[in-house]
Amino acid sequence: MATFRKSKQNPKAAKKQPTIAERIEAFGIEAVCERLANGVTMTAIAEEIGVTVGKLSQWIASDEEYSARAREARIHAARIWDEKALSVIEQALDPFELQRAKELAHHYRWRASKTAPKEYGEKTTTEHTGADGGPI
Repeated sequence: MATFRKSKQNPKAAKKQPTIAERIEAFGIEAVCERLANGVTMTAIAEEIGVTVGKLSQWIASDEEYSARAREARIHAARIWDEKALSVIEQALDPFELQRAKELAHHYRWRASKTAPKEYGEKTTTEHTGADGGPI
């Protein structure tokens, strides 16, 4: 009968787990921005990496370039939310689904207005000027 010896593992020899920052860095800003631009939520991205949304947000905010790239990706995603709003309404088959679709469309358009207010926002401005652009 064979006997097996338990091997004693050296705690220092055990493979070190990567830190949260290392996990996010390994995933990369390029992958984060690609997913954001395709309408993937920060929550889903954080789950994919295995970190919290807060840590992912802090990592993005820690670098000006990362922040700018993520902001630009979200602006591109606004188009997706707008198109998704139309799509859910078009796919509704009965009055119940239509009502649900309208609620979803409202949310998608709201989301687009927050991520790209210049394109999808509701703010309007009016300027009052006199002749040739001078004061009234």
